[in-house]
Amino acid sequence: MKTRSALFTNLGTRLLALAIALAMWFGFSYQRRERQSERSFRIPLSVANVPARTLIASPLPAAVDVRVRGPFSALRQLDPAKLEAMVDLSQASRGSKSYRLAPEDVIAPPEVEVLAVSPEEIRNTLETAAEKTVAIVPEIVGAPAEGSQVFEVTVDPRTARVVGPESALARLTQVRTESISVAGRAAGFTTVANVLADVPGVRLRQAAVAAVTVRIAPAPAPEPTPERPRARRK
Repeated sequence: MKTRSALFTNLGTRLLALAIALAMWFGFSYQRRERQSERSFRIPLSVANVPARTLIASPLPAAVDVRVRGPFSALRQLDPAKLEAMVDLSQASRGSKSYRLAPEDVIAPPEVEVLAVSPEEIRNTLETAAEKTVAIVPEIVGAPAEGSQVFEVTVDPRTARVVGPESALARLTQVRTESISVAGRAAGFTTVANVLADVPGVRLRQAAVAAVTVRIAPAPAPEPTPERPRARRK
């Protein structure tokens, strides 16, 4: 009786464990038997572990192409957003250098094998990060109403703090606002405009928006043309 009792102790638990094991074996063996296929995807490229006090000063591709292989059903249901190519810059130094992109640099589900990445390498330039204060220049476009003229344009704040690669900031003296139209206007106005940093790698640290005041006044009347004295008849 004791042997029989021990045999049936926790029988439900043992049967459940057996069922789970059979299901896992069946699923694994099904994947191995399922037809393998290949597909290509365009996936985002990310950069990790940029060294402190440095910035990426060269344009990098936003995405790369990968060729993957796996079970047909897995590839058919694969969301490309789950794939990502990663460049690790933890050991990078300042200057320009090429970095190889290998299949192991692609993050992918375990059932998917990455066969190839294109391009196979990217070139990246690291520079020292710098900050600078530059003038904000309003970008005024259009012509005011007939008989009016733009008398004065002011901006608040007058300067912006920017951060970027040292070489880019050395040449930068000003940033502009988005275009502000005065077309057809006969009276002054104040508007809020975004401040733009159009240099690659440069971004605004402070003063992302500015208040621009445009003063419009009547245009001065043209001076009359003096009449020429008439010649006397002889």
